[in-house]
Amino acid sequence: MKLTGALSFLMLASASAFAPSTSNTRASTSLAASQVTRNPNFGKLVGGYLFPEIGRRRNAYLEENPEMASKIISLGIGDTTQPIPEHILSGLVSSASKLGTKEGYSGYGAEQGMGDLRAKIADKLYNGIIKSDEVFVSDGAKCDIMRVQQVFGSGVVTAVQDPSYPVYVDTSVMMGQTGEINKETNQYDNIVYMPCTAENDFFPDIESTPRADIVYFCSPNNPTGAAATKEQLEHLVKVCKERGSILVFDAAYAPFIRTEGVPKSIFEIDGAREVAIECNSFSK
Repeated sequence: MKLTGALSFLMLASASAFAPSTSNTRASTSLAASQVTRNPNFGKLVGGYLFPEIGRRRNAYLEENPEMASKIISLGIGDTTQPIPEHILSGLVSSASKLGTKEGYSGYGAEQGMGDLRAKIADKLYNGIIKSDEVFVSDGAKCDIMRVQQVFGSGVVTAVQDPSYPVYVDTSVMMGQTGEINKETNQYDNIVYMPCTAENDFFPDIESTPRADIVYFCSPNNPTGAAATKEQLEHLVKVCKERGSILVFDAAYAPFIRTEGVPKSIFEIDGAREVAIECNSFSK
């Protein structure tokens, strides 16, 4: 509890430091004395992050309608409901315990991730279609989406499925790739939105979509659940190659695919290696 309180205080103090200064005295102890300007692109974000907003609305509704607590279906951020399986938990405990011994202490790990873990990912999760040295283990796919944005910088145009996971748009905004929000469409200028509706079988009309430098594509899609077929992904890769676009393929929900022949990785598609980066996750 003390640690949580300390972290909360630091976050509040950091936020206060961006407030305009009311004093030119360098010796001032006020947190508002900072002359540092906040990244103006954060001001373009409308309503904050989507999932906390869904949570606030859900809680407000339940306060007024407590009898609906067992009936409401939340489309907010997911959470786990079951305890960690024993074979995973015992592995975590065993590995952590080794770090407390001279023989088992390993120091910092490899920057790309543990070699044996990367080999297992390539072999077991990807069935050998990628090599272990093509795997990078990080702290999560959501963080990596932002890191990919940092690689490309502010001077690119991004395309996203509509609807899609909000992180693609939010990180584009924070990187300065977009204009302001269009209040009529509730969409940002300088982002290409690719409609995915029942009318087009939840797959965008790529040919009529304006060219974008970076194309974010999630299959199965969040939130529609639609999984692209092999033929659809082949077409997507083909268009990206023709246009010189980079395809960032989010495969976080691939473990849910059960239909035979539906790709779980973009690297099942010929030519994808020339244009694609894939983000995946253990969280699902």
